[in-house]
Amino acid sequence: MSDLFQPPPNFMGLPEELSGPERSRAWLLPVPYEATTSYGAGTRDGPAAIIAASRQVEWYDREFDREACAEYGIHTLSPLALVHTSPEHMIQAVEAAVTEVLSRAPGPEVLCVLGGEHSISPGVVRGLARVHGARDLVCVHVDAHADLRDEYEGSPFSHACAARRILETCPIFQIGVRNLSEKEERFRRGSKRVRTVFAEKAVEPGGRWLADLGRFVHGKTVFLTVDLDGLDPSIMPAVGTPEPGGLSWARMLDVARVVCGKARRVPAFDVVELAPIPGMRSPDFLAASLVHKIFSLLLSTRSAKRR
Repeated sequence: MSDLFQPPPNFMGLPEELSGPERSRAWLLPVPYEATTSYGAGTRDGPAAIIAASRQVEWYDREFDREACAEYGIHTLSPLALVHTSPEHMIQAVEAAVTEVLSRAPGPEVLCVLGGEHSISPGVVRGLARVHGARDLVCVHVDAHADLRDEYEGSPFSHACAARRILETCPIFQIGVRNLSEKEERFRRGSKRVRTVFAEKAVEPGGRWLADLGRFVHGKTVFLTVDLDGLDPSIMPAVGTPEPGGLSWARMLDVARVVCGKARRVPAFDVVELAPIPGMRSPDFLAASLVHKIFSLLLSTRSAKRR
C-alpha cells in the first residue's frame, strides 16, 4: 500500500504485511453487542475504543526485548454482525463465528474476542469446545461479579448469567469476585465445578493462591475470560458496575502469566465490558495493552524459538 494512506483500522495499527490472515498467528474478533446490561451502558462501544487505543501502544515489549507482535502478526476481523432477536440467538451467532474462525485454514493459533457485554462469553467457549473438545477444557474467569445466576431479568442468557452458562461446558476458576447474590453463593458452595478466589484474597501480597491457579490450568485447554470490572476501578472506571476493590494491573498480569505459562494451550480468550468514558483514555489503553500482552505471552516464546 502507498505510504500516502494510513494503515487500516486494525489492532496495533500493524501494516498489511504483518496483519494478513495468512501471516498472522493471532486474530481478533470484535463483537460490539449490548442488550442485557443492567446499570451503566456503553459496552457496544468497547471494541472500537480498544482497537483505537491499541494504535498508540508501542510494539516493543521490554519483557521480551523485541517487537513480538511484528513477529507473530495480528489479524483484525470485521466486527461480528449483531443479532437482536434475543441474547440466546446472539450467543449462538458468536458460537458459530468462533467455530468457523478456529476451524479455518489458515486460521489463528490464538483468537481474542473483544466485547461488548459479558453475555457473549458462553458463545466463545462453546465454539472453542466444538473445535478442540471439552474433555480437558477449563475456564479462568476474572470478574467483580460471580455471574452465576441461572436467570436475570427474565433471561438465562443475561450478562449476569455468563459464568453459569459457561459451567454447562467446563469448570471455572473465578478471580476477583466481590459481589454476588445469596442464591449465587449457595450455588457456588454446592458446586464442585466452581472455584472462587474472592477479591480480598486475590489482592493479598504474594498471591499464594496463584499456585492453585497454576495447578488448575496445568496441561489443560484454557478459555480465559476477562470482565474488566474485575480490575480495581481506580485503574478501570470505564465499566457498567465499578465495584470497589479489585485486581491491580500487576496482579492481572500475574494471572495472565500463570495461565499462559502453565496451560497446554489457550486457543481463545476474551476481554469484555469496557464502557468507554468520553475524554478518558486510560481505561481504553489499559484494555488494549492487556490484549497485546496476553497475545505476546502466548505466542512470543514460540516466535523466539523459530528465529
